Amino acid sequence: MKLVLHSYTFRRYPLRHVFAVAARHGWDGIELVHFHFDPSRVESEVAAAAALGRRYGVGVHCVGYTGDFVGDDRSARAASLALAERTIAAAAAAGIEMVNGWSGTLERDPDDWRVNGSALAEQVHYERAAEGYRRLGDHAARHGVRVGVEVYPGSVHDTVAGTAKLLAMVDHPAVVATADPGNAYVVSAADRNPDVLDQLAGRLGYFHLKNLHPDGGRADFNVDTADGVLDNYAWITKADSLGVPAICVEYCGDGDPHPPIARAGDYVRDCLALRDDLARRHAAAEAEAVGELASGAAALAGAAGSGR
Repeated sequence: MKLVLHSYTFRRYPLRHVFAVAARHGWDGIELVHFHFDPSRVESEVAAAAALGRRYGVGVHCVGYTGDFVGDDRSARAASLALAERTIAAAAAAGIEMVNGWSGTLERDPDDWRVNGSALAEQVHYERAAEGYRRLGDHAARHGVRVGVEVYPGSVHDTVAGTAKLLAMVDHPAVVATADPGNAYVVSAADRNPDVLDQLAGRLGYFHLKNLHPDGGRADFNVDTADGVLDNYAWITKADSLGVPAICVEYCGDGDPHPPIARAGDYVRDCLALRDDLARRHAAAEAEAVGELASGAAALAGAAGSGR
């Protein structure tokens, strides 16, 4: 499994800084978001970013896309899909096998994520999103690229259940889910339990990791990955058990991002090492228990036979 650094973490720094930090801390790649490239020039910008990453020895794992596939304006939907297709082609040309983003937002109150997105969505919004992602899936498949649909506040897929519903409607192997428990925690109580990821089994193509404290209807992301309300050991190990190929860590809070992101990389590695160590200990203890039962049974058999 790859460990990816989200470039949003260093949104106030140039892209070369992102690659240098990723190289220093041994990250396997970065997620390139629009803070670090101009989407209107996506072809040249993605090519330049990939070339810059090669100089630092760090690849681009995926490229971000944004847009509006669900709104009432048909021309805006068409323009968004056309730009997403260009992003897919640009990623493929640079040897990048994934793009990641969301289908647009429906918003009533920007300060209360619980009343936006899926809470406002009608069936027509899901149908528009599904139609758009089927088109993108076909385009991506021709280019050897996967399209990530991120669990994102304000979108029709702002919960795991909403994402699973949309992916079932899309039904395209090139379109996969990007889970993000930090984005969904305040939106849905069901999204506070890692078992919710079972709804995405076989379609979980990517995973975003951060932590939070609830702040009314929003999330306060000024917290380390190992702190906050999410039990990220449980989320990491659950996602890994479902075969997710990459976990992307991001720090979305204020202040200096370097200390929390450095700690986050070590934390993810430690969680996976702990999981493996505990599995070995469980196996050894179970083997010892089986051995004790076998020895006890043999002793009983011998005692019974000695009286005859």
